[in-house]
Amino acid sequence: MKSDWQVKKLSDIVEFNPTERLSKGAIAKKISMDMLQPFTKDVFQYELQPYNGGAKFRNGDTIMARITPCLENGKVSKVNILTKGEVGFGSTEYIVLRAIPNVSDPDFIYYLTISDFVRAPAIKSMVGSSGRQRLQQNVLETLKLPLPPYDEQKKIAAILSALDEKIAINRAINENLEWQAQAIYSSMFIDNPDSAWSHGHLSDLITVKYGKDHKKLADGIYPVYGSGGIMRYVERPLYDKESVLIPRKGTLNNVMYVNQPFWSVDTMFYTEMKLPNVAKFVYHFVKAKDLASMNAGSAVPSMTTDILNAMEVVIPSASALEEFESLVAPMYEAMEANDVQSKALSQMRDTLLPKLMSGEIDVSDVQL
Repeated sequence: MKSDWQVKKLSDIVEFNPTERLSKGAIAKKISMDMLQPFTKDVFQYELQPYNGGAKFRNGDTIMARITPCLENGKVSKVNILTKGEVGFGSTEYIVLRAIPNVSDPDFIYYLTISDFVRAPAIKSMVGSSGRQRLQQNVLETLKLPLPPYDEQKKIAAILSALDEKIAINRAINENLEWQAQAIYSSMFIDNPDSAWSHGHLSDLITVKYGKDHKKLADGIYPVYGSGGIMRYVERPLYDKESVLIPRKGTLNNVMYVNQPFWSVDTMFYTEMKLPNVAKFVYHFVKAKDLASMNAGSAVPSMTTDILNAMEVVIPSASALEEFESLVAPMYEAMEANDVQSKALSQMRDTLLPKLMSGEIDVSDVQL
């Protein structure tokens, strides 16, 4: 430990679950648990809902899942979707961590929280029945850690934030490219369809399948997709061709296009294509649908194979599908390149994180 670092309890630099006011029934921005992406700093979604309970927070606060498996999966983010003075709310299964002015830096608190210096003891402290275990907040509050001075906290956070900001830029670029591809899809197939094209069902274009339990698979390089996104990486893929992933349970509108080897769990459908050049067409077709309105479940939103197969679709000619592929393929290649770069940046951030948080890398002389 560096000489100017001091061992402190986490509660010395963090205000836990700070008191905030929201009137019952007041419309406010809600960040539900499924909107947090694993090991992702920014929050990209929210919904306006009447407040009826749950954790309350402001911009700059870190929200941390305290329940299994969300905590283990890295559901920790820094709130960034509120205006100055605005209060939002979310799951009752969040712990809110707020930096103390001039004592701790909000970005530093986020990175400290996702580091193993905090996550490991938090996970180890979890108690409760199987599948519903929760971390004990008092374990976090009394956790003792060597911590840098305030100015050094800001330098550490700035280094890690620069990497996350580039990742966020890549994400924004990809969202724009996907929007452009969706606009081309709409122009070709919705606004100007050919009357000679045949009418059919989604089952004419794809075979719908779903994955299996992945818990016994060893860690590796292939992503495992669930309804909330990537869950972990395993040593062998379930499928290695272009596919569209459609949630079977959970957030039904979270449709994904994948063009790499992957594994899918049983809460996520994956699809095999029956025609050439049809995968991106299917993705944009399904993406344009409000799958949530087709919910076949009760307590848990659910999609069925029968509902997907029965969707009516105008089936373009082979030449139209080929033209669409030629127009949007460069966009998808650019998105894939951005994803590769973002993954490399994430690995760099994850390598630097423990070294910076332990003081192994000295940033005291860094000029911001």
